[in-house]
Amino acid sequence: MWFPSIHKWNHPSAILSTVAFPNKQVLFAGTHDSKILCLDLATYNLVKIIPLGDEGETHSKSSVLCLTKSQDEQFLFSAGADSLIRIWSIGRLTSSGDLTIREMATLYSSLDIGDIFSLKYLDAHQTIVFGCQNANMLYMTDVIDRLNRKPQSSDMNRLPHRRYDKFFDSTGPGNNARTPSPSPANLSRPDHAIMEIPLSNSIAYAHNSFIYSIEPIDITDVQLSHNFHVDGLEEGSTAFIVSGGGDGLSKVWAFNKCAKNIVDVKLISEMDNDESVLCQVIQFPLLYCGLNGGYVKIWDLNLNELISTLQCPSKCDVVSVSVYENHIFAAHEKGITKFYKNEIFERNVEEGLVLRTEILRKNSGGLRHLRLATGAKNGSLTLWNMNDLISEHPNYGAQTSLSSNGYSVPNPHPEGQSLFDNDSMLETLRDLISFKTVSASNENQHTIDSRRCASYLQKVFTKLGATCDILPIGSNDNPLLHATFKGTSNTKSKIAWYGHYDIVSPGDPNKWGTDPYILTCENGYLKGRGVTDNKGPLVAAMYSAGSALSKGTLEKDIVFLVEGQEESNSKGFAEAIEKHRNLFGNDVDWVLFSNSYWIDEKTPCLNYGLRGVINAQLRVWSEEPDRHSGLDGGIHREPTTDLSRLLSKLQDDDGRVLIPGFYDSLIALSNDDKARFEEVYKRADLAKSMSVDKLIAKWAQPSLSITNMKVSGPGNATVIPHSASATLSIRIVPGQDVHAMQDSLQQFVSDWFSKFDTSNHLEFKLLNEAEPWLGKPNNAAYQLLKKEIMEAWGINPLFIREGGSIPQVRFLERALGASAVQIPCGQSTDNAHLNNERLRIENWYKIRQILESSFTRL
Repeated sequence: MWFPSIHKWNHPSAILSTVAFPNKQVLFAGTHDSKILCLDLATYNLVKIIPLGDEGETHSKSSVLCLTKSQDEQFLFSAGADSLIRIWSIGRLTSSGDLTIREMATLYSSLDIGDIFSLKYLDAHQTIVFGCQNANMLYMTDVIDRLNRKPQSSDMNRLPHRRYDKFFDSTGPGNNARTPSPSPANLSRPDHAIMEIPLSNSIAYAHNSFIYSIEPIDITDVQLSHNFHVDGLEEGSTAFIVSGGGDGLSKVWAFNKCAKNIVDVKLISEMDNDESVLCQVIQFPLLYCGLNGGYVKIWDLNLNELISTLQCPSKCDVVSVSVYENHIFAAHEKGITKFYKNEIFERNVEEGLVLRTEILRKNSGGLRHLRLATGAKNGSLTLWNMNDLISEHPNYGAQTSLSSNGYSVPNPHPEGQSLFDNDSMLETLRDLISFKTVSASNENQHTIDSRRCASYLQKVFTKLGATCDILPIGSNDNPLLHATFKGTSNTKSKIAWYGHYDIVSPGDPNKWGTDPYILTCENGYLKGRGVTDNKGPLVAAMYSAGSALSKGTLEKDIVFLVEGQEESNSKGFAEAIEKHRNLFGNDVDWVLFSNSYWIDEKTPCLNYGLRGVINAQLRVWSEEPDRHSGLDGGIHREPTTDLSRLLSKLQDDDGRVLIPGFYDSLIALSNDDKARFEEVYKRADLAKSMSVDKLIAKWAQPSLSITNMKVSGPGNATVIPHSASATLSIRIVPGQDVHAMQDSLQQFVSDWFSKFDTSNHLEFKLLNEAEPWLGKPNNAAYQLLKKEIMEAWGINPLFIREGGSIPQVRFLERALGASAVQIPCGQSTDNAHLNNERLRIENWYKIRQILESSFTRL
């Protein structure tokens, strides 16, 4: 879809740059013919045109290539083809439409820097940073303080264009003396400061080409990121930018304020885009780069990882990028391409090259308004109404507000609201549910949302008092978070909490009673995808640890390991843990997690056992194509027949698995386990068909299931498929080795297939595997949790096992040298992985209470 235009202004020359002052309701636009247009965003009037340069001096006129502002909207900065930077004081727009604008200063360099293509103002340092045609990046510190100091030079003849001219200053044949430039009489403006940028403030060849883009990074974001922690940089005195150049590189720079007027600049990292970087925009942790060839590349700044590459159908160079949530607008010669989810929409909005886009957001009369401003080569400047996007995403992310530079996060805790109360916890969960973190999806939106979610969780951990790093997992998949709430005890013992922020797809939204990505509180339940698996329990654990820390009752360190790939077989998790093993030490006492449910709706439980799993696919295929049963039936051995015969060898008529050694290593059920199973049967609200023997079969016995069968071809009654496949899901229990069972299965089907008199082929594919886990319900942690549950619920919990699997539990026990303990949060009717997933609010509040007390006593 596209949006209706609200207003259009026409100018005789191209619109090259824009910057909005939303609080002052003014939009400034720089033009090719050396003017700055001042437009009233309320009345849409052109209130003022500012011509640049001195009257009568045609060689001082220049294109306005870039505009930027101070955050308080007191100052406007402009630069362009004349190698000068101008500073303007901006007043307020009056009711009569008058706008007071005063040119306060001009900055210049004695170097021949050429055109200035990019310009930003770093408010914390009062530092102007700009990128030039000569590949240098220059900066000027304490700009406003310098303006406020007296005396100041006001001699306009110091400016480069008045001191020399590229034609008249040539030495001529034989290296003759320079011919003086023709210039008007001496000019002095007492109310105007002329400042020369020191040569020491020039970074030579910051790029190996023109520097087209400079974007600042929100300091509150980078302070949380390990990627921006560099020796020698002082926290709170450092600003960060990303520059982009024609050499294809995006570079992260740190500007560290060492002393007055002195900034130390360090290159932190760089990312190679392969194509020239013509524009950039940041919504931390994501960097969007507009490139030659119509490409938009999206990087995770936390990890310097390329996470997505998009391309405009026209393949025209992307000269401007704007982003609203997951809507990406790329401007180019053919107009604008919008990327959203897996959709691409291209529109020629101005009958010519769009040179500039900017997203504007304002509040008026209690309503929010979203606008897209586009400036084009033909001189048109258009405002487009994007309010439909606001209604489409009413509660997206961390309640963000958009400025012209992207996200800014307002104070999340209004006056009178505690950081650790349940309302704050609810708002955090609301934000978390809104991220579409489907790890099994290749959709660009899900990839971006997962990175945003990891960055958001990092902010929440830090807000609650933890230190938190985002760790790569080595395959550009969703990263791992490592957070630590530091206890008061001098001992080094720790408690680890394992959770995950990824989810399975909600499927068809029409089968949900509410939007799966909007947290709904209804009839005592929280509803939304991931609310019980696993975002709700994760948030409860985070707030439990943070609350205990704030009260000074937390003695042991609480270490959180939160992954983003659990629903995709925890891809890369084990490798990341091994790689960063030094972060955890050798002193973890317990591994706690909550990724399961009560056995019914009324009885709290503690889980101490999970079956393991081997999921595999058998595919039988023929070198012949799909054939017609009437023409070729009975001539060849058919893949479906061979697959059926093979599957029949896996079990006998009573369902007993015939894989060699399948039952040899089973551990007999202990008397204590039998007693626990009998107690579950007596106390739990189970189906009438359930029995103790069936509980044992579900929880403590292995099984083999054929879960899916597919054939090639159209699937009608007369086509013989050239291939057929079946998926096996084998659940294993303690005593069975997952790798031995996998090898035995593969060997078994291979041996049987080799006995078939067939020309067909067999392919065995392991899909995923997980070890079984059996905890120790009599250990100190389980017994403490039992007491805490009794105190919270007034009833002793049931000790249960489950037939499902969690891949990393046994791995964490071995890697950290600690016993795992699971405390289920939700009920049997939570519908995890199904439509209308939910979590009872009382359960959620109670597990927070239980965990906070347990964290202080374990």
